[in-house]
Amino acid sequence: MTNQQSQPEPLFKGLKVVEMATWLFGPMCACVLGELGADVVKIEPHEGDPMRGLIHRVRDHVDWVFELANRNKRSVALNVRSSEGQEALRRLLADADVFIVNLRRGALERLGIDYASLKPDHPRLIYAHATGYGTEGPDIDRPAFDELAYWARGGFMSTLGPPDSEPVRLVGAMGDLPSAMNISAAIFAALYQRELTGNGQFVTCSLYGGGIWANGFAIQGALSTGQNFPRTDRYTAFNPLYNSYQAADGRWMQLAMIQEERFWGPFAEVIELPILTEDARFAVAADRRDHIREAVALIEQRIGEEPRDHWATLFDANDFPWAPAADGLEISEDPQASANGYVRLMEHKIAGEFKILGVPFQLEQAPTTNYSSAPELGEHTELVLEELGYDWDAITRMKQAGAIP
Repeated sequence: MTNQQSQPEPLFKGLKVVEMATWLFGPMCACVLGELGADVVKIEPHEGDPMRGLIHRVRDHVDWVFELANRNKRSVALNVRSSEGQEALRRLLADADVFIVNLRRGALERLGIDYASLKPDHPRLIYAHATGYGTEGPDIDRPAFDELAYWARGGFMSTLGPPDSEPVRLVGAMGDLPSAMNISAAIFAALYQRELTGNGQFVTCSLYGGGIWANGFAIQGALSTGQNFPRTDRYTAFNPLYNSYQAADGRWMQLAMIQEERFWGPFAEVIELPILTEDARFAVAADRRDHIREAVALIEQRIGEEPRDHWATLFDANDFPWAPAADGLEISEDPQASANGYVRLMEHKIAGEFKILGVPFQLEQAPTTNYSSAPELGEHTELVLEELGYDWDAITRMKQAGAIP
C-alpha cells in the first residue's frame, strides 16, 4: 500500500499583502500573490475601485471584468484621508509583508504613505509601486493607462500593422496584465532578498517600461542601427512561410516555418502546389525575394480552397510549425489551455461553476489553485477591523466619523 502524497501548502501562505490600487495593473499583481496563497486585503474608497461596473458585462450577475484581477482578496472600504482611516491603514501595515500601490507620487506623499515615510517603521516591508512612466524623469506624474504608456509610447502603435495603415488598437488590458507579471517578479526577488538580509525594499515597474521591454525586438533594432524596424504587410513578408493565411471557412492561421529552405519543398508537396518548386521564380530563396508577392498569392489561393481543419491535419502530420488564429471562445474550450491551468474552473459564490484565467506559470511544489470569488465592496471591512483589534464600539465610531461606510 503506497502513501498518498499530501498536497503541498501554498507558497505564500501566511504572507500578508495590502493592496491600495485601482484598475488592473496593480490589482492583477496582488491577484497573482493571492493565487499563491497570500492573504490579500484590498483597500478601496467608499465608492469602490473604479473598475467595478466600468464595463457592464455580466454573467449570472457576476462582473467578470472585475473578477479577472480581484479574486482571492478581501475588500475593506476605508477613507484613508480621515484620521481614523489613516490609523486603520497603519495598523494593517504594521505586520504586512507587501504593500502594493498605484497612486501617483504626490497623492502618496500627501497621505504620508510614500515609501520614505513608511520605511523607518516598516523595515521589512516590500513596497511595490506600479506606475505609468516610472519614478524618475519629467513625466512621472502624467496620467497613464496601458493604451497610453504601454501601447502608444511603448512603440506598438508605430510598429504593428501594414505600412501606411491605421494604428493597431490595444484591446482590453494587453499592457496591464503582462506589466502585473513584471512587478510580481520584482516582488518575488525582493522577498527572496529579505530572506537573505531581513530587509524590505522599494520595488517598482511601469507600464512604459513594460511596453519597451515587450517591444524589445523592434526597439533594440532602433538602438543598434539608428533605424526603425520596417513595417510589412502579408504580401511583402520576407518569408512566405512566415505569414498568415485564411482558409476556406474564413478562419485564419499563422505559419512560422522560419527555416524556409528546409520546409519549402515539403510544404509545396503537402499542399499540392508543385509550381512552388517547379517555377524558376520560386526555386531558391534569393529568387523568391524578387517574387514574394506572387508566391504569397499562390499559397493564399491554395489555402483558401480548404477549411482550416483540413490544413491542421496535414500540417500536424508533417510537423510543420503553425497555429490557428484562435479567438476567445476557441481558447475557452482548448484542452491544451485547461490541461496546463491557463483556463481553470472555480466555484463562484454566485455563478457556481465559473471559468477563470489561471496564472501563466506553475510551481511543482507550490499549488496555484487558491481561487475565491472577488469580494463585494467593503465585504470584509468589519472582519478585518476586528482582526486589527477594533471592538464594535470603535467600529461604530469609525462609521460615524465617515472612515468606513
